[in-house]
Amino acid sequence: MTEKEELVTRWIDGELTPGQELEFKKIEELDLDFCASFKAASEDVREALRSEFNSEVEVPHGDFFNSQIEKRIRQSYVKESQATGVLGAAIIWIKSPFTWAAASAFCLLLFLSNKNLDQGIGSTVVSTYSPDPSVSIVSAGYNEEAGATVIKLEGLERIPDDTDFSVNHIVSYDRQGPPGFVHFYNKQNEVVYIMETDEYGLPNVF
Repeated sequence: MTEKEELVTRWIDGELTPGQELEFKKIEELDLDFCASFKAASEDVREALRSEFNSEVEVPHGDFFNSQIEKRIRQSYVKESQATGVLGAAIIWIKSPFTWAAASAFCLLLFLSNKNLDQGIGSTVVSTYSPDPSVSIVSAGYNEEAGATVIKLEGLERIPDDTDFSVNHIVSYDRQGPPGFVHFYNKQNEVVYIMETDEYGLPNVF
């Protein structure tokens, strides 16, 4: 792009400085047809782009990207205000509700491991946590009628009997994307959850 074309482009975009406006008026007086044809060509390109691309298309996984932006803002704020050294990191780790949730999950793991040794049968141990401290584990163990390990929680709102859980039934997962990201899929091979591990080792589910 020549200096003349760049000046006309800035005129079309309304970005001329007072000095550039004087220079443009000289060009316009000497070559009015060039300015008019250049502007018309720009309008044609703009209309072509508008016809090819829909500006109202919904952003895929909009909530996920918004949460990532909010997370980066929180992390930058923490980095600016956080005290240096291991002591600051240790205080954050101790204060985190996920720390105690992880401890509870570890106790649950020990409990179910001892249960399996006594019964002599295999079972899948499910580690779970809740960011809500009002939710607690009442009991956990192998249920013969259900044919699975059943974890009873207290403090959750009642779920309607007609709730369909089939769309959220996880059958597979992969680790595509950046390190620390895990995608969980249902029977229709649709993404149900995306889990990432932040810099403190804490899981975030979207």
